[in-house]
Amino acid sequence: MHRRHWLRKIQVPVIWAIAVLFAAGVIWWSVATFMSSGGKARPNSTNANIKIEDTVAYLTKAGSPLDDERYWITYTEFSGDVQDSLNSLKKQGIVLDPYFGDSQRPSEIDYRYSILMNLVDQKILSYYALNKGIYPTNEELNAKVDEIVNQYASDEQYKLQIEQLYGSIDAFRKLVEKYVANDLLRAKIIQDVFPNIDNDVKQYFNENKDEIKDKYEKVDASHILVDSEASATEIKNMIESGEVSFSEAASEFSIDTQSAALGGSLGSFGHGQMVPEFEQAAFSATPGVIVGPVKSEYGYHLIEVATKTTFDTYDELVKSSVYDQVKSDYQNQEFTNWLKEYKTREALGYVINEPDLKLYEEYKKADSEEAKTAFFEKLESTLFDSEGNIIISSSFLSPALYTQLADEKLDNLDSEIFKLKDMEKLYESLPATVISLSAEDIQSKIDELNDSTDTEAKNLYSDAKKLKDYETELGLTEKSAVEEMLSKLEAEKDNLNTKFTRVVKFLYESIPYSSKVVEYAYKVDNANPEIIYRYNELKYNQNLKPLLSDSSTLESYVNYYKQYFGDNARSFLIDYPLQSIEQELNQKIISPTGVATDLKVNALFLLVDAYERLANISTDSPVYQIYLMSEKHYLEELDKLMPGDENIVSRISAIEGLLKTPPASPTPEATE
Repeated sequence: MHRRHWLRKIQVPVIWAIAVLFAAGVIWWSVATFMSSGGKARPNSTNANIKIEDTVAYLTKAGSPLDDERYWITYTEFSGDVQDSLNSLKKQGIVLDPYFGDSQRPSEIDYRYSILMNLVDQKILSYYALNKGIYPTNEELNAKVDEIVNQYASDEQYKLQIEQLYGSIDAFRKLVEKYVANDLLRAKIIQDVFPNIDNDVKQYFNENKDEIKDKYEKVDASHILVDSEASATEIKNMIESGEVSFSEAASEFSIDTQSAALGGSLGSFGHGQMVPEFEQAAFSATPGVIVGPVKSEYGYHLIEVATKTTFDTYDELVKSSVYDQVKSDYQNQEFTNWLKEYKTREALGYVINEPDLKLYEEYKKADSEEAKTAFFEKLESTLFDSEGNIIISSSFLSPALYTQLADEKLDNLDSEIFKLKDMEKLYESLPATVISLSAEDIQSKIDELNDSTDTEAKNLYSDAKKLKDYETELGLTEKSAVEEMLSKLEAEKDNLNTKFTRVVKFLYESIPYSSKVVEYAYKVDNANPEIIYRYNELKYNQNLKPLLSDSSTLESYVNYYKQYFGDNARSFLIDYPLQSIEQELNQKIISPTGVATDLKVNALFLLVDAYERLANISTDSPVYQIYLMSEKHYLEELDKLMPGDENIVSRISAIEGLLKTPPASPTPEATE
């Protein structure tokens, strides 16, 4: 029923994204330090001896450097902001991969680049404010800092926490002072750029009413889902008569087990998150009044809305709880648009001096295939000498970027080679009379055979159409041309794969702590026992271990994936991945002779940990004893490698005792 309900309940908050927003919001608007100058709080001047070429980056106007040091980004300033942000992530248990990001987290180099871009924008805002004479004064800054610091320091509990986290109130004050200017500077610039912001928001609402309603209207509701209209009506009567409460009825009767466990609560949701019938009923309902039965593809619903935020006029929006959010979102978007236009209008740009960040920007801006190819060729020319050996440098960014791009190119080559080989087969298998037909004639034949039972003819012309599609896509119309291109691409792939493998092995030797490097290493050398262990350890820690932390976490994931895999959801999440890890560790590390003992021990401990966790969260399951026996088996293997280890012997003894104790039989009350 609820398209996103299950997913929302199980997703771990993407905390790094909050940190990125923090950097983009706080750091972006902040001014690192201030000094008195004519009654104004002004960006701190840099060391008088520093040269512009010694900075991380600096602003330019019409292509020429701005000589005013206030528009330079020093290593001290940049490193301070980076360290603050990375420390914030670490406190949340998040450590970024130095060079490789994914859809869930950025790489550290990408994070650093984002902070640099925020600092560039900060300097541009400072340029605007200083030229307009609206920079915050020291008095304004100090008053705001005093207000915040006193608010927390006056509470003994907060004061103690501040001293524990920051060392002293003075240190905390310096941190607050570093970032508090964001509100002041932002407010002053917005007031200057958008003096009639409330009228602007009103006009925005009138011009985009439907879009705003879809985005911001919310309903907080509960539901009861049953199989039949009669059941829904009967339950509704029971609730309205006072025989049972809505939440009690949801817990007892609803077939949506996840919301039933919460008394039917679905929490807050907006437009587009529910099936249409449910959404319409919920948004039309009066809070506190039961609606239904409402039929959907999932069954019949009874709906009780607790609160809802809806509006049809601007005045209603202003009175609603979402007005501030609408105004803030609009203001931020308009400010972003203004800043972009201001940069263009004033011909303001920047130059990056720091080599890695400069190279990374070049990579980021290579967004077309031509630009990406040119960048890749540049990387290759600087990464390898004339004999194909890697040129060692102080940075691993070049080989990391090369690895990512080469991997992408290899995937593309595999796709092209597959198509060419398929074309070869089609040229060999199809009659010349069919190959000579035009695409239109082939399609006509396919249409004619649409209702035919002649499977052989259907397949023949289907293959002919596939060949014509390949010819159109690849621009090749003869077998000889296909063979020539295939030979060329296979040679290109072999050459690229050799370099790719060489770079990956270099990275694995240099930065083996990178999880992505471990994945690449496994891709190019899955016979190396150390790499096999590291790769399977990575899969276990990232994919399995979090699910085995407690039974409720696993149950949430299983319930969600049931919509895709039914009763096989648990096997999909746990059994199959663990079996894959277990099989490879046994076949390539634990069983073979000649593998280092420490790798065998590590592999065994990993499997012991997995089965111990499974047993701990499966005490009421029929497979509980199977998990215990598996754990015992691997402990016994460990005992052979580490004879006399008291912890291993003690755990084996404990498991033997558990295996002798039969599972508790259900009580008569439990079976009723």
